[in-house]
Amino acid sequence: MHPDVTDQPPSSFNERHQLTNRERKIVFSPLGLVLTLAFSVFFIEFFVMILLYILPGMPAPIEFLLDSTILTLVLSPILYFYLFKPLLHLIKEHRQNEAELQESKINLEGKILERTAELDLTVSLLQNENDARAKVESALRDSEMRFRQIFEQSEDAIILISAEDHSFLDANPPAERLFGKGRDELITSGLAGLELPLDDNRLSEAITNIVADKLLSNIERLEYRTPDNDTRILSFRGKMIKLQETETVLATFRDITRRVRMEEDARNLQSRLIHANRMTSLGLLVSSVAHEINNPANYILSNSGLIKKAWLDIEPILEEHFQSAGDFPIGQTTWNNARTFLPDAFDGIQDGARRIGEIVENLKGYGREDQSLREGKVEINEVVRISASILGHHISRLTSKFSTELDEGLPSITGNKRQLEQVVTNLIQNALQALPNRECAVRVSTHFDKTDQEVIVRVTDNGSGISTELADHIMEPFFTTRLEQGGTGLGLAICSTIVKDHGGRLEFSSEPGIGTTFAVHLPVSRDSSNSNHTEMEENHDDIV
Repeated sequence: MHPDVTDQPPSSFNERHQLTNRERKIVFSPLGLVLTLAFSVFFIEFFVMILLYILPGMPAPIEFLLDSTILTLVLSPILYFYLFKPLLHLIKEHRQNEAELQESKINLEGKILERTAELDLTVSLLQNENDARAKVESALRDSEMRFRQIFEQSEDAIILISAEDHSFLDANPPAERLFGKGRDELITSGLAGLELPLDDNRLSEAITNIVADKLLSNIERLEYRTPDNDTRILSFRGKMIKLQETETVLATFRDITRRVRMEEDARNLQSRLIHANRMTSLGLLVSSVAHEINNPANYILSNSGLIKKAWLDIEPILEEHFQSAGDFPIGQTTWNNARTFLPDAFDGIQDGARRIGEIVENLKGYGREDQSLREGKVEINEVVRISASILGHHISRLTSKFSTELDEGLPSITGNKRQLEQVVTNLIQNALQALPNRECAVRVSTHFDKTDQEVIVRVTDNGSGISTELADHIMEPFFTTRLEQGGTGLGLAICSTIVKDHGGRLEFSSEPGIGTTFAVHLPVSRDSSNSNHTEMEENHDDIV
């Protein structure tokens, strides 16, 4: 490091410059220099003349010599101090200034080199810093671009939520599609705009826990109702991230409705397979016990025939005794009562025994497609009357308002009369069991739909109705709500199968708390339809 002139003591520097300035005034002032010389020569000559005047007379050359000598001796110091000495000082100062200037130049060049080196180093550091910052900014832009691409192109709905106030910061296109709202609308409405069930606070609690604990949070199943009033099932996954130095909750929603429904379908399929296995077991069971059931039924059927024949032989004798001797006790009643109901009782015993055998055959045939129906002409109104007669005791016990509305102009259908009786009997029995008290009504009606060429049997009750949850399963085998009362869950399933085997369909409508209506739609036989049509034309001709 070269010394600088400014490093000299301020006092000596100022004194030197003060002296120099005074001398400069004399040297560089022509008028002052002339006046000084003039006055000096004048006073010297004046004193020399006085001196020569006082001294005795001298020769002129000596006077001239003395005059010039005195003038030179006196004037030389004056010239030296007032002219030459300042000039010497100026020369010396000039040389010093040149030396100082040279030294300052060297110092300045050194400082320039030093400052240049420092500047180069600073520039290099700044350049490196700028390069590093540019790389960081480029990496940050790339990261933001990748995040934006992932954010925008993700199949899942993603919403960025502020950790501070739980407000929405951003939402990707899948979130707009899932929730049926635009990005700005989602950001404005926030959590309240998702329209989750009012009693479901799990999402808000999960976000609060994420912010508080900085941990992942999952909700496996979250129900959401779309603007189209469609219920969707979502899963939620959230975690804390730092986005532009801001704590943010990354909330991911996935629509798992299809997966859940597939799982439910798989469970239903598994249930059906279990039911199919049960049906196989039932078939084996029924086959193994059918013989044991049919033997007593055949025994009852054959013996009831013998008893009926015996009754036909005994009745005239007992009637003759009644006419001659009057009424008499028989069993737990009297002959006057017994002679009216015993013939029907014998017929009922035979009919019941036949029905036992037919029911066993139906159970054996359930679950397999059997087209070998014993087809014949069937009058549906007669089927309804027989079914009501069979259930007469149950009807009188369970309701005081049982009624039938039968269309007497019904055409006959082709089918199995006993199986159709089984269907109507089962539907009436179910209606009776659904009644909460005897004041509730059951109505059975028949109707002919000319447009669809169908005979329709409707069984309507004012019972408790069927809930929406049960309605989807009520036709499934082994599904019953009366398991404790001995229900098997096969009644409606068998009825549905019988109706389908007849080419028809079994439908129902129900309103909880009001009642249920089951409708059996059966296609009429073509011959019956044509004969009815011909009969109507003949009647029309007769009227005309």
